[in-house]
Amino acid sequence: MGHVRTHRRQASTSTRRFRLALAACASLTLAACGGDGRGGPRTVTVSGTASYEFVPPNAVCRGLDFSAIEVRQIRGATVQLLDDASGTEIARTTTSATGSFSIAGIPSNTMVRLRVRAELKDANVPGWDVEVRDNFIAGASDNDVPPPPALGSRALYTLDSTGFDTGTADAVRNLLARTGWDGASYSGPRAAAPFALLDMAYESMQFIRSVDSNANFPPLDMFWSVNNTMTSGDLDITAGELWTSGYSKFADSLFILGDASLDTDEFDNHIVTHEWVHYFEDVLSRSDSEGGPHFLGESLDAAVAFSEGFAEALGSMVLDEPINCDTTVPGTSGGAGFSVEGNSFGPRGWYNEVSVATLIWDLWDNADDGADVGSIGFEPIYDVMVGPHKFGDSLATLFSFATELRATLNAQDAALLDALLLREQVVSGADLDIWATNEANDAGVSEDVFPMYVPYTADGSVLNVCVNSQIDGLARHGNNVGSNRYLRITVPADDEYDVNLITTTPIVPTADPDDRDHSDPDIYILRGSGPENVADGTTDIVPNLEPTFRTPLMLASETYLAFIEEWRFEDSIASTTFPQRVCFDVSLTPTP
Repeated sequence: MGHVRTHRRQASTSTRRFRLALAACASLTLAACGGDGRGGPRTVTVSGTASYEFVPPNAVCRGLDFSAIEVRQIRGATVQLLDDASGTEIARTTTSATGSFSIAGIPSNTMVRLRVRAELKDANVPGWDVEVRDNFIAGASDNDVPPPPALGSRALYTLDSTGFDTGTADAVRNLLARTGWDGASYSGPRAAAPFALLDMAYESMQFIRSVDSNANFPPLDMFWSVNNTMTSGDLDITAGELWTSGYSKFADSLFILGDASLDTDEFDNHIVTHEWVHYFEDVLSRSDSEGGPHFLGESLDAAVAFSEGFAEALGSMVLDEPINCDTTVPGTSGGAGFSVEGNSFGPRGWYNEVSVATLIWDLWDNADDGADVGSIGFEPIYDVMVGPHKFGDSLATLFSFATELRATLNAQDAALLDALLLREQVVSGADLDIWATNEANDAGVSEDVFPMYVPYTADGSVLNVCVNSQIDGLARHGNNVGSNRYLRITVPADDEYDVNLITTTPIVPTADPDDRDHSDPDIYILRGSGPENVADGTTDIVPNLEPTFRTPLMLASETYLAFIEEWRFEDSIASTTFPQRVCFDVSLTPTP
């Protein structure tokens, strides 16, 4: 301890001597001030490389392979040089694309330390702002009163070097964030994890910049903790209780699992890039997915299937790796994977996220395989996602993407797209449009699928539409084919409209004191050319009679949509006797 204190006193003295010397020779030449009074240079350069340890998956995604740890560079991160005693910043820089950094003009004979911050900062436009923070607070909960500190103020992950004396010669000091793995378990700080997440954000943004050098990325927080675990109950981010790794568009943030006793995702690069793509959809493109649980091969709502499939495809493009791995408990063979180079999960169709992923991947990759002969590259896909697909009138589905993309392609590339659509049993060619007008593949659900957009004129007339949980059953995901209905609304005149949604299916009451046996329909009114939310009704009023509300001004020149769902289909504790098919009378009436 005495040795440390002595060095700190020396550092303080050296720093004061340096400042006094600068003041004394302010009017002298550089040569006259070139020494430190002891024959050495006044300042030195500190340089080095910042790296992290990355753990790849075992073969066929069965766990992490700690015997094959790779050292990867920490790219684009902030590096600080700090006074070792006070922690005051002396200087800062940013690591290069190879993880290197160099800080010149540092006082000689000064005790300092280096710190690399888990952040990517570029305040220019185009720029980016990414931070990796710890969402967990011991003993705290999102439900605390008063509430816990805002997520954006939670602890930022950093990595510090040991203190060192700058001496009188240029110095090289490297930083390495280690996994903390001792051969059997995590016994040390898991310093590498946040930098592995940061590097995937860097890699993803660079991939976008490869086709759009002007891409500007809004702020993104990535939250990870060794305490982030899965729960089947209510989400509690502060307590580390997540449903799974995911992106929240409400918080503009990623939340990544880190519980080593259950599941960790920091080294599952496809999981991280997949969730980053949901951020991309949210801030640069568009997603109309309602989210919710989903599994490979499921027959999903059209918007859910497209969003998840696109995330799998683009995440694989970023990594240039078709095999998507999801490992579980470190040190075990737990995990699974699938490849976007070939669809082997569930029936093919617009409702299968693997169909969507495989189709988009095959548009991009250069490996010929069956109908996949050729490549259109990433740029046309990107241009459509941030252009016509983003601003189209329909919801964001495979139909809107493929229709808008096909219109931009030459004959050869359009033929490739058509061949891939046919392979996935999706309507193609001249029959393709954003509304899925000519689609016939109903995933085996005989009711409540087509037309995908039910036409309706907002003149006060009553339209009866139904939803069903034929595929979902008691799983209560509420996002499968048939679970929701879309309306395409024609507005006859500029006006505000009274919306009514009334359940017409008889519901047999039970003794449930929470009224989980009655219908709970929701309706969302959206404007096309975005689309953007206009109004919604989701509030319980009385059983089987809801919701009723008035919209803001709706314009006859615009296209409007409605999204209708039965919330009981996703209510995990709803009555098991609740009907699998529920119908509603819906009407939009001009105001008096």
